[in-house]
Amino acid sequence: MENTGLFYAIGAAVVWGLVYTIDQKILSEVSPLMLLFINSIVTVVILLPFVFFTNTKTVFEVGKMGLLLILGASLLAALANFFIFSSIKSLNASTASIIEVSYPFFVVLFSFIIFRAVPNIYFFLGGALIFAGTFVIIKLA
Repeated sequence: MENTGLFYAIGAAVVWGLVYTIDQKILSEVSPLMLLFINSIVTVVILLPFVFFTNTKTVFEVGKMGLLLILGASLLAALANFFIFSSIKSLNASTASIIEVSYPFFVVLFSFIIFRAVPNIYFFLGGALIFAGTFVIIKLA
């Protein structure tokens, strides 16, 4: 199972690299809000059949807290997409992605704050390397 997760993570990185590159071209003609709207509509159209034919809990069966978490995460994901689209439009795909790659540090930070997950020293070292690498690329490139 660990190899499957690794495959998915690498696949996501490759696909996001392609998406950012294409988004940069699209955003030269379209606003970030319009691209976000179009992406949302396309996502609904593609995924709606899977929702109806998948035998898992529906969003209404996860309880009030689960529903609030889903709603909150969805709103935050929309905001994050708006921010990255705006960043790609203002900077470029390469620079925006280099800055955004610092998000794992914030995953660890918010996991600690919200869920009390205690990070180990490797997370701190990794976070420091992420910020140092981002700084080097932005300032020296």
